[in-house]
Amino acid sequence: MKPSKDPITSEIKHRLVVPIQTRGNLGKSTEAIARCEWMSQRGVSWKGRDLDAFNRTLSTTYAGIVDFIEPGQEPEGELIKIFRRITEAEVTVIDPSAHMNRTILQAIRMVRLPELCADVAARVTVLIYPVDEVSDMDDIAHTFETLADSVDWVIVRNPVKIPTTKFFQGSELEAQLMDCGAARLEIPALLSDTRNHLRSREIQIGRGLSPAEALKNEAVQLDMAHRIVLEQWLADLFSRFDAIAGHLIPTAKAKALKPAVSQPPLPRRRTSGVNMENIR
Repeated sequence: MKPSKDPITSEIKHRLVVPIQTRGNLGKSTEAIARCEWMSQRGVSWKGRDLDAFNRTLSTTYAGIVDFIEPGQEPEGELIKIFRRITEAEVTVIDPSAHMNRTILQAIRMVRLPELCADVAARVTVLIYPVDEVSDMDDIAHTFETLADSVDWVIVRNPVKIPTTKFFQGSELEAQLMDCGAARLEIPALLSDTRNHLRSREIQIGRGLSPAEALKNEAVQLDMAHRIVLEQWLADLFSRFDAIAGHLIPTAKAKALKPAVSQPPLPRRRTSGVNMENIR
């Protein structure tokens, strides 16, 4: 990365977004896939780096767009290469494999990444997924103690994969994260029958599908009922991304978005459907 010639200001021009988590099977790749499509629809340029050698979900879903990077014997070196290229796009998306949390933290420390980012008006966003396991929460606490307010935080909850977060709710860690301005993101639940239908389409095509491609690509042959369910789910998730855009994309792009404000339903009288004249 080459330092910016402009004076450092509070405006963020580049984002590096990465989940730092020990456990797998929490929906991290699903969130990343949807977020990439959201950024595309919002006019945000992004580059994806898939470091999950076991699944390669992000790179197979966005074949030819997302680079798969084999971590190899020195995964810290591969991460540092990604860090150095952060200014090539407005947002850099990293999808690491499970158990890479210590490796990611080590790479960040090795190059003092928050300082490098400050030189090019960039900022790191770390996604965490609290779960009801002591070892996992200890790892998240360690991640927070290491990075603290040098990065931005998004607390992600995926009820389908993580039914409860009792260990985290009301904890000292939660309070510390909120003091650092952490945002919250809850992934809406997609109907299991629709998820299974999408999986069958992926098997038929022979690769991963983003929800957006499943809706656009006629060759997918998505069932009409599942299409409607998926459209509503994606619109809901996109509105949630809009609400925390300041943590996910550059400042100027985030300010240009206008999150939808939900209107409360109009009050309805209990007897509004009854013609009272006919029963007097």
